[in-house]
Amino acid sequence: MKKGLLALLLAVTLVAPVFAVEKGSMEIVPKVGYVIEPLIMEDYYGEYYGCKQESTFSLGADFYYYVMNNLGAGVGVNYVFDSKFKEAWDTQDSLGATNIYVAVKPVFELQENKFIDKIYFLGQLGYGMTRYEDKEFYSEKYNENGLYWAIGAGVEKCNIVVELVYSVNYFEIEDWNESFTNRRTAINAGYKFSI
Repeated sequence: MKKGLLALLLAVTLVAPVFAVEKGSMEIVPKVGYVIEPLIMEDYYGEYYGCKQESTFSLGADFYYYVMNNLGAGVGVNYVFDSKFKEAWDTQDSLGATNIYVAVKPVFELQENKFIDKIYFLGQLGYGMTRYEDKEFYSEKYNENGLYWAIGAGVEKCNIVVELVYSVNYFEIEDWNESFTNRRTAINAGYKFSI
């Protein structure tokens, strides 16, 4: 019995490093996402007004370099397709964004789990380029782009990743003296390529 337990403990100890993400490792993760009912918020002289948008899709890619075991630092880009407003303002207006950011990714390994190899968290900070199109006047408004940030968590199994990410874009629209935020919750799926 003791020999069997010792053999099992030795097998687990030898297999565990297979899942470790070692310092110096690099990876590229292309992703497709589904944005669940984004929300645009307007700061009108201290009063906040919200307007829901139609759900939309996104495309993105991240590059990570592991500065220490299980801690990646990197850069990424995310393109959110335009989606129309659902209420309050003109329902023909649409909004989308392209975000460029730096990111951190702490990874936690799960040993002896049949369904998930790793769990990780995401933090992103960067610059968001917001697109706002006004169908009523058939023109694209010129925006003052701004800060972008996001937090999230993900799981990995056999290099397939699934993430839940909450993100915020800050921007202003020319000639309107109000500040806006665009808040999104997205489910992303992708594949990790180790370099």
